[in-house]
Amino acid sequence: MAAPPPACGSTPATSAPQHTCGRGTMFLWALFLVAMTATYLSVHSFVDTSSRYFAASWGGLHWERQIRASASPRRPPGSAEGAGLSVLVTGAAGFVGMHCLLALCKRGDGVVGIDNFNSYYNPSLKKARRALLGSHGVFVVEGNINDGRLLAKLFDVMPFTHVLHLAAQAGVRYATENPALYVHSNIAGLVSLLEACKGADPQPAVVWVSSSSIYGLNNRVPPRSRTTARLRLRLRLWPRLCPPRA
Repeated sequence: MAAPPPACGSTPATSAPQHTCGRGTMFLWALFLVAMTATYLSVHSFVDTSSRYFAASWGGLHWERQIRASASPRRPPGSAEGAGLSVLVTGAAGFVGMHCLLALCKRGDGVVGIDNFNSYYNPSLKKARRALLGSHGVFVVEGNINDGRLLAKLFDVMPFTHVLHLAAQAGVRYATENPALYVHSNIAGLVSLLEACKGADPQPAVVWVSSSSIYGLNNRVPPRSRTTARLRLRLRLWPRLCPPRA
């Protein structure tokens, strides 16, 4: 005898397993989407890190040999002037940085420069300075002092005895237009460099030049900050106090 039809509004006995199967399928699809998203993010992060690594303008055995050759002191330990230093100079492509590198090299010290070759001043002038330094056997790394990996690699390749920190975003008026750039370069860059020196073995001595310009006529050498400030104030007030004659 055939089974009686279900009453109106009642649910067939076979519907419960169907709902259970549907929820299980949705759960599996959700797990699949989560797994695919995690895989995509991992691959994207790996590709991004790898591209930055291979796009870097530093690293490799040849690069390390250039660092060691340039940073090795030329003065023998028993010379009258004493053992030569091994100095890392930041802001190497600037006017002051280039002349400091040449003076140290001429004295027999080992030197390596680093500069990011930004466009605040003419980059072609900076590259010409790098070429001049290269003709004297001085190697200049193109990189940023905020790059912790680069700094760590430099100190790993060569045990620098000293760091001459000249790198900074120059200018005064431009700071009012782009203050974040000055914080990034002059403050964060200094902290990044100090952290790299702290982690180096041996730890180098750090010489930090905190100002790029001195204004006014001053007979005192070295100049004092108070004297310089008064001279700046005089020079700025002079056109107001004594306007040009008609």
